[in-house]
Amino acid sequence: MKLQSSEKKLAYFYTLLLMILFSIPVYFALNLAVNNELIIKEMALKNFSNEVEKSLYSGQLGLVRSVKVNFAFVNKDGEIQLNNLSKDLDNFNFRVYEEYPYLYYRKDVNKNIYDVSFIVSEVELNYSKAILLAILLFIVVLMNIYILNKSIIRSATRPYEILQKYTNVLFNDTMHELKTPLGILNINLDLLSRNSEPNKYVKRMKTAIKQIQVNYESIEYYIKNRKIKYSKEKINLSTYLESRIEYFEDIANSKFIKIRSEIENKIYVYMNSLELQRVIDNTLMNAIKYSRPESNVEINLALDENKNYALLSIKDYGYGIKDTDAIFDRFSREDTIQGGFGLGLNIVKTICNKDGIKISVESKENFGSTFSYRFEIYKIKFLDRIEDAK
Repeated sequence: MKLQSSEKKLAYFYTLLLMILFSIPVYFALNLAVNNELIIKEMALKNFSNEVEKSLYSGQLGLVRSVKVNFAFVNKDGEIQLNNLSKDLDNFNFRVYEEYPYLYYRKDVNKNIYDVSFIVSEVELNYSKAILLAILLFIVVLMNIYILNKSIIRSATRPYEILQKYTNVLFNDTMHELKTPLGILNINLDLLSRNSEPNKYVKRMKTAIKQIQVNYESIEYYIKNRKIKYSKEKINLSTYLESRIEYFEDIANSKFIKIRSEIENKIYVYMNSLELQRVIDNTLMNAIKYSRPESNVEINLALDENKNYALLSIKDYGYGIKDTDAIFDRFSREDTIQGGFGLGLNIVKTICNKDGIKISVESKENFGSTFSYRFEIYKIKFLDRIEDAK
């Protein structure tokens, strides 16, 4: 079950907070590793400079060698006497100087036979260990955040998952128990209406059964749609819509509502018939349910100007909708007085998203609502032309 938007925001906030908190020790560890590298290299330069200084005093300069440290001799006038530094320095007014990737150290010496005033030594810095440490720590941080968040989210969603599981079991059992008596009621009502004169009581029962049937089919689709793959087929939307309008006429008449339709002929779409039925039935049921008594429900089906899309609109003259976005949320109902599960329009939205059907809602309080659908029409194939020719 999805988290609510406020819970999502809270989860994102705590994730960011945890990353910041865990990043603090990573930063200090990286900073410590860099400083440690600088201290070690500075000590190496000092030791090397001390050795060079001794050689200057002893006159055995040729014995000073190092594969890691470069150096230069500078006299009191600032003239370089010997130089194997990797870079040319602009000035020597420093004691320790860093110009990445090198660290420089200057050591002043006493009077000597080489007339050297100070020694500048150079060593290359290597932060690879520090960077590797930072990367490892960052990976550890990410793993900890992932495990922690996963644990928190699992703990938070576990009650919802259990509730969802028991809800599905309840719905499944309820649907199974309802299916048989619902079928028996339908058959017996048909027999009763055939063998006796029409009366208002039979009509009322038939209307009630149809309403139950629509709700039953919506719940059944809600339970099964994630488990079943619904195959698509070529459907004559025009005739299909007419048949569903005929089905809903008894329900509309019970509220003295007239269904007025204007349907263009031979409009074909390519989708599953059960899913198409859910879109039409749930929208029509809502239009009738929330319409004022003795009003109209207007249905229009036509092709667009370029004949690429089928445009279906269902308009009611009811009480209108305050929040047209919220009505598609699961278990959401605009009018809590009216019965229902709040699943109908959520199912419609799910099907539209899956099949690429564009849906829009226009509503004005106390004036009614219009639900509009844009279906991509079925593209006639070569075999269809042969079949039509027959």
